[in-house]
Amino acid sequence: MKKIILTTTFLLLNSIFIFSQNIESELKGFKLRQYREVVEAEFGKPFQVNKFDDGFESEIYLIKADSSAYMIFEYPSWNKEIIYSIQIYGAFENINPKFKGIKMGITENELIQIVGKPTSSKNIGEYGKMIEYLNTNYSFEIDNSGKLASIKIVDNYDSLFPEPKVEKIPSFDKIKEILKSNNSKLISEILSPEMEIYVNGETLFFKENWGKEISSDNSLIFKTINELVKEIDKIDVTDENQYEENMRLTLGENPKHVMKFKNGIKIKEIVFKWEAGKYLIWEIRT
Repeated sequence: MKKIILTTTFLLLNSIFIFSQNIESELKGFKLRQYREVVEAEFGKPFQVNKFDDGFESEIYLIKADSSAYMIFEYPSWNKEIIYSIQIYGAFENINPKFKGIKMGITENELIQIVGKPTSSKNIGEYGKMIEYLNTNYSFEIDNSGKLASIKIVDNYDSLFPEPKVEKIPSFDKIKEILKSNNSKLISEILSPEMEIYVNGETLFFKENWGKEISSDNSLIFKTINELVKEIDKIDVTDENQYEENMRLTLGENPKHVMKFKNGIKIKEIVFKWEAGKYLIWEIRT
């Protein structure tokens, strides 16, 4: 009886592990759903552009001039201006993909020690084999010499998180705390890569890769947020003349959550979009 109980417990824990796989939205500094122009700003013109029958497009950018290491960015048919998938290829240990602490060129066993046992694998011919994980958005390729040669992340958020969860709507106090932290890394965790700020007749958005934006703020997103939230403490959320929360409905899209500031501060609206299993700031209007 004990053996059965232990086996059942193991299977349960294994199932929990499988179904609690984390998604990853960032690879080598770039983030899914960032704008396409961010990639060109980093690399210049692509080495190769591919257009597919389903309307998708991809661009290849060389990391090594001999084509032995490169990155591929894919753009979806429904919005060719945002990144749908990111892949890095090249089994060179000196290439840092900035992904889970992994280095390219490590062995399959070393990869599994870091990421865990995959739920499936398949032969991909001359490229080796692909290993995948259930209920997540990343996959790896192991070349025929047994080394990690590719990491790919895909925007499959809508299939993993199809229904917005009301309980995930962030509170005003929590958002205020993060936005006033003056901590770019912390603030970035509640911002959509597509976020835009409408201020002084301008539209601000992330123009460089995600890692650079956090470290340098060249697009002035974090500086602008720090300025805009200075007076947010003045808001009395219990006063309906100052503040309210409601939904924005758009045909064919999940409802967006809106924090509306009626008077007293420069910010008029903070709009949240359901993305990757949470509500992220998609617009700030002044």
